Amino acid sequence: MFTEPTAGPALRKPAAKKAKTTRGFWLFNNVLLYMESELENRVSHYIAARNDVQAIYSQYPAALYHDAEGKLRCHIFDYYVVFKDGYRVAVAVKYHRNKEQMLEMLQQIRADSITGISKGKKLTPGVADEVCLMTEEEASIEVFENAQCILDSRHHHDEAEFNLVFDIVSRLPGDFRFGELLRNCPAHGKRRTAVFRLIDAGYLRPVSSGRIDDLTWLRFVG
Repeated sequence: MFTEPTAGPALRKPAAKKAKTTRGFWLFNNVLLYMESELENRVSHYIAARNDVQAIYSQYPAALYHDAEGKLRCHIFDYYVVFKDGYRVAVAVKYHRNKEQMLEMLQQIRADSITGISKGKKLTPGVADEVCLMTEEEASIEVFENAQCILDSRHHHDEAEFNLVFDIVSRLPGDFRFGELLRNCPAHGKRRTAVFRLIDAGYLRPVSSGRIDDLTWLRFVG
C-alpha cells in the first residue's frame, strides 16, 4: 500500500534552488530529509547508514539560547536523530572552518536546557538529549560512498546470497580482503551487495576506516 511521504516535524522547507549550493531531499523510512548543501546530504546518509537509528527528521528542532552577550537567539538544527534505544540527538551541520563558533553556540544551547520552540511558540526544555556538530571530517566523501552502498544493500540484497556469504566468512580465519569474497563468484554485483549487507547487520567489520573496496581488510564479528 502506498503511503504519502511526510516531512515529519520539519519547521521549514528549504528553497528548491539556490546558486552555488546543492539543494533537494531524499526519503528515509518514508520521511523527507531536506538538504541545503552537499555536506548535509553526506551527513544525512552517514546517519541513516547506522544500524542503531530509528528515525531521522530534518529542519528540526528550533532551539532557543542566549548568546555571549545575553541576547536571546534561535537555531534550527539540520537533523534530529532518534536512536532505537530512544536517545535523541539534534545535529548541526557546518564545515570545519566554522567549528569553533558552532561548538560555542552548542554549549550555550546546552546551558539553556536544549529548549525547543514550536511554530506555536510552545517551549519544550529537553527537546533533545544531546546536541552535536558534524563536519566534513566525520562525513567525508569516502564515508558517504560507504553509506550509499550500505543503504542500497538493505533494499536490494539477495537473501540466499547473504546466507551463503555469511557461511563463507564465518569459517574464514583471521582478517581477509573484501576481494577474496569475489573469487570464482558468478555475480559480483550480488556478492558485493551481500557483503555490504553483512557489514550493515554487524557481522562484518572493516579493520580500518576509509572507503570500502576490494582491498579493504574485513573481520567476521558475528
